[in-house]
Amino acid sequence: MMHKTKSTIDATFQTMLKARLARTLISLVACLAALFGTSTAIADQERYGGVHLIRGTVLSIGRVDPSADVETGFFVDANYSSVALNAGIGSKTFGDARSSTPDADAERVAEKRVNNVYAGVGFGRIIQFQGGYGNQGELLRLRSDFNFRSIVDFLTQESTPRQRLLLADRITFTIAVERYSGKYDAFNNATWGVGLLF
Repeated sequence: MMHKTKSTIDATFQTMLKARLARTLISLVACLAALFGTSTAIADQERYGGVHLIRGTVLSIGRVDPSADVETGFFVDANYSSVALNAGIGSKTFGDARSSTPDADAERVAEKRVNNVYAGVGFGRIIQFQGGYGNQGELLRLRSDFNFRSIVDFLTQESTPRQRLLLADRITFTIAVERYSGKYDAFNNATWGVGLLF
């Protein structure tokens, strides 16, 4: 009887100890998360304190004007830009050959889909230098996303909070020029379109 009571007390004590340890760990994790969140916000404030650029992702669609003798195509892409770094993905389709007897470049490019990933450096969305790679090889891209709210914030040295951006503040105009390397230079193109900032 005494042995049964002692084992019951030991089991109860172990259960209480485990519960207390669990509460302590949860409290510790919550404190560390709060501390990390505060320090990250402070670090972002210190890092970007004097910079008035809206960071974010632009989802855009538009027109592709190829250098080869083919009809215009269309593109869809997503591009993230911070203050100095940027990255994106994109897909574009080229149009039909303009001539009934197309040259070799037009024949290679006509009705082709090109998918690329990009990464680079720049100054916000104002100017971006990117290197890329896709199903048609390596490329270089120069890109600019014009967003009225970003330009106003930069010129007035104020920052609009992301949650206060209206639809009109998110509309972005995109211009890019791509130059493919080597035998894929027939895919060189210029794109322009419209998108939304998120």
